[in-house]
Amino acid sequence: MDRARGRGTPKEPLILDAARTVFLHRGFGAAGVDEIAAIAAISKVTLYKYFPSKEALFDAVIRRDIQRAERLSDDHLDTLAATTDLPRDLKAFAREFVTTVTAPDLLRMRRLVAAEAERFPDLARTWDERGRRRGLQTLRRLFGDLAGRGLLAGDMDVAAEQFLWLLLAAPFNESLFTPAATPAPRDLDAHADTAVATFLAAFGRK
Repeated sequence: MDRARGRGTPKEPLILDAARTVFLHRGFGAAGVDEIAAIAAISKVTLYKYFPSKEALFDAVIRRDIQRAERLSDDHLDTLAATTDLPRDLKAFAREFVTTVTAPDLLRMRRLVAAEAERFPDLARTWDERGRRRGLQTLRRLFGDLAGRGLLAGDMDVAAEQFLWLLLAAPFNESLFTPAATPAPRDLDAHADTAVATFLAAFGRK
C-alpha cells in the first residue's frame, strides 16, 4: 500500500493523532517515528506506507489542524451574518471565537509552527494564509455586508483588523510567554465582551 492508497483508511487518523501528541510534547526535532508508531499501535513499516517521512507526517498533522480550525470559524459566522441584534450576536461570536482559537492544543500547535517556520516555510505560510489572512478576508466581507445594512460604519478593512487584534492580541501574547497559563472561561468571556464594546464604540452605528 502506498501513501496515496493509504489515505482515508482507518489507521491514518490514529497515526495523525499519535503524531500530533508527540510533536506537541517534543517538538519536531526531538519527535521520533518509533514513538509515534508505538502510540498508534502500528509498526514503523506500516507508518511509512502512509507517510514516507517525518516531514510528510508533520505536514499532514498541521494541515488537518488548519482544516479543523476553518470549519469551526465558518460555523461561528453563520448566526452573525444574519443578525438582527448586532451587539448581542457579535458578543456571542467573539466569545466562541476567542475560546476556540485559544484552546491549549491549538495555541501549542501555533507555537510549534512558528518555531519550525524556517524549516517549513511553506507550511508556516499556509498556516498564516488559511488562518489569519483568511479570517481577515472573511471578516472584511462580513463587516462590509453589515455596513451595507447600516449596522456598522467606517473603513471595514480597518475594522476587521482591529476586531481581530482586540480579541486575540492579549491571549496570544500571554500564551507565547506563559505557555502553561490557561485563561478561565469567564475571563475569556469578559475579555471578548470588552473587545466588542471597544469595537462597536469605534465602528458601530452612531
